[in-house]
Amino acid sequence: MLPTAQYLHGLRSGEEVEIEIDPGKRLLVGVQSVSEVDERGLRTVMCTLNGRLRPVVTVDESADVDVRAAEKADPSRAGHVAAPFAGVVSLAVAEGDAVEAGATVATIEAMKMEAAITTSIAGTVRRVAIGGQQQVEGGDLLVVVE
Repeated sequence: MLPTAQYLHGLRSGEEVEIEIDPGKRLLVGVQSVSEVDERGLRTVMCTLNGRLRPVVTVDESADVDVRAAEKADPSRAGHVAAPFAGVVSLAVAEGDAVEAGATVATIEAMKMEAAITTSIAGTVRRVAIGGQQQVEGGDLLVVVE
């Protein structure tokens, strides 16, 4: 159980506290540092858990940021082409382009590996949901083919 003061006010940098999670099981938890808020409203908190350093990324709800959430592809719609995993996507098509089923519409690069992203249906690219080259998360909508 977390002591009341730390529960109500949180831990300060350099502070450690012992937490009992079960009878006879205790964790030593501490905060080493807190980063500045980034452009997406996130902070990295460097914590220690039983002496091991662990980074924790958290949303700072008090930060004044205007970040547009990425649009997610609808898996039930065959024309929605999604990013298969997180990485940098480079588009190979533009709005109005005709594509065949199985055609490459973009490539994705992550961890020094590159993969083609293809469309499952033939048609015309009706909408491009990202810029020409952009960092995306898995499931983000890339293009809509109708």
